[in-house]
Amino acid sequence: MSDLTGCMHKQGSCLPTWFGDFELSCEFQSIVSPTHRRTVGLEALARPRRGKGRVSPAALFSEAESEGQEPCLDIALWQQALHTYAESRPNAWLFLNLSAASVVDSRTAPDILAHLVHESGLSCDRIVLEIVEDAVKDQEALAGFVAGCRNHGFRIAIDDFGAGDAHFERIWRIRPDIVKMDRSMVVHAAENARASRLFMSLIRLIRENGSLVLVEGLETREQAALAWESEADLYQGFWYSHPRAELRTASAEAEPRLLQAQQHFTALNEQQELEQIQCLRSLRHEILETCQQVAGGTALTDAATHLLECPGAKRCYLLDTQGVQRGQTAFAAGYESRSAAFNPLLSAEGASWSHQEYFRNATNRPGEIHLSRPYVALPDSARTVTVSHMTFTHEGYRILCLDIHPEQAFPGSHHHLPHHI
Repeated sequence: MSDLTGCMHKQGSCLPTWFGDFELSCEFQSIVSPTHRRTVGLEALARPRRGKGRVSPAALFSEAESEGQEPCLDIALWQQALHTYAESRPNAWLFLNLSAASVVDSRTAPDILAHLVHESGLSCDRIVLEIVEDAVKDQEALAGFVAGCRNHGFRIAIDDFGAGDAHFERIWRIRPDIVKMDRSMVVHAAENARASRLFMSLIRLIRENGSLVLVEGLETREQAALAWESEADLYQGFWYSHPRAELRTASAEAEPRLLQAQQHFTALNEQQELEQIQCLRSLRHEILETCQQVAGGTALTDAATHLLECPGAKRCYLLDTQGVQRGQTAFAAGYESRSAAFNPLLSAEGASWSHQEYFRNATNRPGEIHLSRPYVALPDSARTVTVSHMTFTHEGYRILCLDIHPEQAFPGSHHHLPHHI
């Protein structure tokens, strides 16, 4: 019988030797799906005690690491969590953490982990294995471990993605079922607009790669709103529930909070969209007036004077039906002075914008005024949305384009904008 197998059968006798006077226990935190509007996962979290008081889990894991006993600690915690989970068998995955040391240790090989699960009367497809992938230095060993776990039916989650030395290359190689975004990214994204846009882009990229995205560490209304807006698949954090010793208690706290948050954010989005539509109706008048003047032969710089005074307006230009810019760009007052540094990209006569969404929209549906999704514009590397509309001039059909700064034109809109008016 291996040392680990012995420990599996006499946990109570070996824990004091391994971990001094620590007493082990687990609590569970709900993981909710905004789509399903309920708890779909429960993460088991270590809650050690020493004497009559709780101590930091970090202290427990630090002592285990110094003794080379992290795999044995993982096994002991798994046993407790599996026992509690097996008693009620909720309609939710059980998320179990595994230290980097355990990934490369024979004492916690996939066969042994599967044996633990089966001993509890459970199947491995109920278990989501959480691994901090950047902590595992031996990538071949990690890949072999993941493959072995998958053969048993375990699901794989990459934990703390975005912290430390996490790379997309390893995400693509491991192909995790779930990627948990590190809390530090959520905190920065909720406080900084550029960090928010990067956060949203990362979530889209991960989902396109075939993994679900779980945003963890949600503690404030702003962070919860960010997760909602990101279209992430799963949420976790104190905003929805605190860790609880009983599984049902964890779910009972999380689900009403989720429904309340959904009602609040849905109402907020509806109010923002109403404000955007009202703003766009005013913008529509200026667009059509500019088109009428251009059609009558007025130079764009003169025709677009009032249009370029609209909130957030940056520049205006005309494209032909091939997407090629005809004539120079007309800039809003003060725009060029704000961009005084040498920039050859600002001079765009003859440039082809045929690959852009706003051009395709205008040519495919010429009777409408279109609003593009937010993107980074080439001339100034700034976040932009473009209003486009096809009009007829004495030189033939032209597409009038207005680049605007979305946060200035539509305060509070973030990413949800109507696509046509």
